[in-house]
Amino acid sequence: MTVYSNSRLSCFEKCPLQYRYRYIDRIRRDTQGIEAFLGNRVHEAIEHLYHVLKEGRRPRTAEIVGVYHRKWEENYDQNKIAIVRRGLCAADYRKAGEEYVRGYCDRRRPEEDGETLGLEDEFQLALDPAGRYQIRGFIDRLARVADGVYAIHDYKTSAWLPRDEELLRDRQLTFYQMSVSDRYPDAKEIRLVWHYLAHGKRLESRRSEADIASHRKAAMRLIDAIEAAREHPARESALCRWCEYRDICPAQKHQVAWERQAAERRRKDEAERRLMAGERPAGRAEQLSLMPASPAARPRPPAG
Repeated sequence: MTVYSNSRLSCFEKCPLQYRYRYIDRIRRDTQGIEAFLGNRVHEAIEHLYHVLKEGRRPRTAEIVGVYHRKWEENYDQNKIAIVRRGLCAADYRKAGEEYVRGYCDRRRPEEDGETLGLEDEFQLALDPAGRYQIRGFIDRLARVADGVYAIHDYKTSAWLPRDEELLRDRQLTFYQMSVSDRYPDAKEIRLVWHYLAHGKRLESRRSEADIASHRKAAMRLIDAIEAAREHPARESALCRWCEYRDICPAQKHQVAWERQAAERRRKDEAERRLMAGERPAGRAEQLSLMPASPAARPRPPAG
């Protein structure tokens, strides 16, 4: 029986071909977009904050920022991190992440934290009584605010800031609420809290029983569509630039080849300019900044 996640469902909605490459063919990429890399490091720093608080110590902002930088240095590999946006480098993203962590620590109100019950809290739930439709996920932070009152916290590093009606359509935290309701029978109120760190905003929403039922039915219909699919066409969008499978995608591989040719011309032009100006040759990092991301694919052995 396949166990789904919100990211797996979203992948199929975004592009069935990407879904096929990732979950059916299991083509693994050794590269990661820098946005995802930054998000992981920020989550690790905030997770450290709450681990320390659970131990009864109140860390300073500088300590949490230091954890962020240490995690960045331990994990960053310029050969495996893809930067899509032109004009930006790894240092720009690293600085932005520091600001997200510092801003969160400085804005945090201890009285709003509640008792932390779980960090990266894993769950699995069934959407139907028979248990055919299974969902797994990880809650960034689960807290008890008061007796019978729980708060689900999710930390976002994206530049996009949703409107209230878009929060109501958020399937991910609806799954989280279903899980908390199942595990904590005393829950009379469950608050959904998003922290949009790039904007310094804390957004909240609630789910009625009707909202939950609607999300449940929609998710089961989507799973039925995924399992019934026999063809997986590419669905082009602005997000294609961040897709790790562009070089093998029939809709994008020709564009990728053109981008590589253009980047090679830029590299050669820059080398010639430096030679004529008597400057030192570009270093490896500078050369990589002129080239597009080129992830190497290799099949992953079938699970089981």
